[in-house]
Amino acid sequence: MSFIEWETVEDWVYDWLCMINNAFDTAMETLTISPFNSSITAVSTAMSAVEGVALVLVSLFFAMQLCNEAMLLKLQSYEQVFKVFFRFILAKVIVQNASALMGIIYNSFNGLAAGLVEESYGFLSSFETDAILSEPAEEGFMNLNYLVKYLEVMPTFLILMGACWVINLILIGRIFEIVVYTAVSPIPLATFAAEGWHDSAKAFLKYYAAVCLQGLVVVLMFYSFSQVIDLMGGSDKVGITIVALSLALGVAKSGQWARQAIGCG
Repeated sequence: MSFIEWETVEDWVYDWLCMINNAFDTAMETLTISPFNSSITAVSTAMSAVEGVALVLVSLFFAMQLCNEAMLLKLQSYEQVFKVFFRFILAKVIVQNASALMGIIYNSFNGLAAGLVEESYGFLSSFETDAILSEPAEEGFMNLNYLVKYLEVMPTFLILMGACWVINLILIGRIFEIVVYTAVSPIPLATFAAEGWHDSAKAFLKYYAAVCLQGLVVVLMFYSFSQVIDLMGGSDKVGITIVALSLALGVAKSGQWARQAIGCG
């Protein structure tokens, strides 16, 4: 009489691998979510409210700039007056079209990432049950050695699931960050109306571009990692735990890499 069969243990391991691979693919799905999707009404609602405040700031910055130029006697020609009014009109147009501007930046990076996401699905499915555990030489009393062998690899499964959860949480947090940045974008963009304040708008655009670039960095990392694994001798030689932890560490650092690439810290 046997307590458990080896085929049953293999089925359990296979179920774990499917669950882990599904968690990884779910993380990849978050990279395709767009904050400009019509179903995400929070962005459009918030931008409608924020836009009014931003236009008030544009007018305030324009008045301050005009008074400052007049007090310093810089408005001595039509060109200088035109420069002040042109900056005001430009800032007003940018604020009123902030959603379109943010959409252009987001879609520029996300369009590149979307083409590589499909190639990264099922990345962890390349691992077979034999890569996780091998059948013991002796069955033991009532095949209990099979159960012991399975329990030995349980920490590996927990580490893998933890790595996938970390990847999911970071990428979901990235979506929230993009949504918030997009919703409040009219306010920092309003600083284009003031000559001494427009660096704030430039810095905001750089940070926004960095967050958008993070998605492309993650996809490129997943896409290239499978090729690196092959050069290192294949997934069985490297080990699924090392692979998952490396990916989790890479995703955790992706935001920093994106900011450094954009040049904002």
